[in-house]
Amino acid sequence: MQNVIFLFAFFFFIIFLIPLGDSFAQSVIPPRHQWKQVNDIDHLTCKEGLLLLQKSNGAPACVSTTTYLKLVDRGYGMFDNAIMMKRPAMLTNLMETMSSNYDLMHHWHNMMQNDPTMMKNTMQKWISKMKENPEFLKNMIGPMTSDPILREDMIKHMRNHPIMEQSLKDHPMWMKSVHDKIMGPEMGSGMHKMCPWCPEYEVHVSHRQQLGFTNSDRMMNMMHSLWINDQISEDIHEFMLENPNHMAQMSKQMMGPMLGFMMDDPEIRQKMIELMLEHEEFMNSIRHENTR
Repeated sequence: MQNVIFLFAFFFFIIFLIPLGDSFAQSVIPPRHQWKQVNDIDHLTCKEGLLLLQKSNGAPACVSTTTYLKLVDRGYGMFDNAIMMKRPAMLTNLMETMSSNYDLMHHWHNMMQNDPTMMKNTMQKWISKMKENPEFLKNMIGPMTSDPILREDMIKHMRNHPIMEQSLKDHPMWMKSVHDKIMGPEMGSGMHKMCPWCPEYEVHVSHRQQLGFTNSDRMMNMMHSLWINDQISEDIHEFMLENPNHMAQMSKQMMGPMLGFMMDDPEIRQKMIELMLEHEEFMNSIRHENTR
């Protein structure tokens, strides 16, 4: 009987406790200790919310997203596509932090503007995604039509686009609406009050992260590595289009190229007109211009 109890206890330990111990060790043991045991970065784990970084000396570390960017910027760590591709949650955390940093996104947008091929390919891909998911188009033009400064800039670009200008003149509902009286509350009385489809976003971002980057080349190289990787860039496209805050920042920096590609596409151009007609505050701006 004692032998039976002993065997049962032994098998219970083997089947249940050892795997549990391994899982516990992986979630608690620091990466440098895991490294000594495994010596394979593909098998290393970090606590939830931390990113796995390989330092310049080859040693691994689990760090916050902010620390990750600082270490890469200062040359103490190396960005590795392979690590991120195998850890989607880490990649998402990294992208969220990057997109909330004004200076970093400014560099990213400059990279797109300075590379016509990248800009064209990006906008063509975004237009395709907007056709598949109308919410992406709303996220894109919502800030443009709702923010007074962006709205004024958008109207100028529309008037300087011959195809868009003609499409508006040929649209009966548009021509009728622009000659209607100004409706609803006074302009500027509140964001989204007169727009049933506009996404929520922050007009003035007062808590922008300022990480104090010292080497823009390293950061640009990291962003370029992300962008040229087909699998990762696909996730980046979705992430950007889902984020109206990012679209607002992007519109402030490069609205002209963005709108140009969108207005060149017949289907997107028509959908833009339909959405603008539903945005009373935007239409009030058009009517106000017509009364001058």
